[in-house]
Amino acid sequence: MAKKLITGPRLIVGLIALVLLVAIVVATRTPAVEVETGVVTRGPLAVTVNDLAETRVRDLYLVAAPITGELLRVPLKPGARVIAGETVLARIQAAAPGPLDARTVAQIEANIRTLQAQSQAARAQIDEAQAAQLLADRQLVRVTTLHQRGFATRAAFDEARAARDRARAAVRSAIEAERAARESVRAARAGLITPDMAGEGRGVVDVRSPVSGYVMTVPQESERPVAAGTPLVAVGDPERMEMVTDLLSSDAVQVRPGAAVSIEDWGGERPLRGRVRLVEPYGFLKISALGVEEQRVNVVIDFTESRAAWARLGHGFRATVRIETWSAPDVMRVPTSALFRSGTDWQVFRVDANGRARAATARLGRMNDQWAQVVQGLMPGDRVILHPGDKVAEGVRVRARAAGQ
Repeated sequence: MAKKLITGPRLIVGLIALVLLVAIVVATRTPAVEVETGVVTRGPLAVTVNDLAETRVRDLYLVAAPITGELLRVPLKPGARVIAGETVLARIQAAAPGPLDARTVAQIEANIRTLQAQSQAARAQIDEAQAAQLLADRQLVRVTTLHQRGFATRAAFDEARAARDRARAAVRSAIEAERAARESVRAARAGLITPDMAGEGRGVVDVRSPVSGYVMTVPQESERPVAAGTPLVAVGDPERMEMVTDLLSSDAVQVRPGAAVSIEDWGGERPLRGRVRLVEPYGFLKISALGVEEQRVNVVIDFTESRAAWARLGHGFRATVRIETWSAPDVMRVPTSALFRSGTDWQVFRVDANGRARAATARLGRMNDQWAQVVQGLMPGDRVILHPGDKVAEGVRVRARAAGQ
């Protein structure tokens, strides 16, 4: 009986100790870390250079004012159809003369008097030349009569005729000189014309479209004075559209004419396809939004789809372009979000069969925003941890997070 009384308490104590031990183990056991996982797969891989691009009409004509004058109001609006050599884009009225100060008036009047005196002198020269011509004509008649009777030599006759011809030429020269003097007087008097004397007789120049297409912009629409060379209307054909992006020169050297381009974020339901036509052979300096000096190079891209696919795009629209610099149809690849640096090596955390994280070094090839080419260190089907945090370490138990968490 005493033996039974001793066994009972021992059993209870043992049970209590066992419960405490289980509680300690449960309390001190490290819970599995929830992680996102991805899989090493085989598939296509393309490396691209990405940047913003703008559309532009391939041949844009910015028509400028050919003369200085007063631009009459431009009736055309953006989108208007124009025909080469027929459509009048703008009309410019010749500029009215400006007002004159007293000094300028005095100088012009003095110049007029000088020219009038020269004109009078030119008329006197006409009278002198005509008198000389009359004398030469009479002398030729006398020498001709004497020559016919044998009293004058042939040389004397030729000399008299030459004198007559010189006298006639002198008369014509004097007449032209007098006419030039009169025109000079008129030109000088034109300098005295004031704005109120110009009237409405000033000429109007019609500026016609150099090409057929559509009006793109009208920088000068209202009536206003313009100087020669002022832009008036931009004309182009929106059906001949291209895209241009300015890449960093270090990226531009990787791009080749003919490279495939994906045009995204342009507002349509799907990306558009394009192809590089030209990498311009010169660079230019551009200041970034952060104030950094960058050397940029323009890359010109053609659309490879029909006009209907990008008909809603106009001149100066913006989109994102992804220019392919390298591609392969079948490579082993790992998500780039699983990669991290360990010294100079790339590493990932694989999930082993027991659900624990194991660090693995991977040798990589080409890489884009989503995938990296695996050359060595991983195998297709390996599960890797995406975005490994500080809680993930060698040997830590992990549990894949359910979708949507």
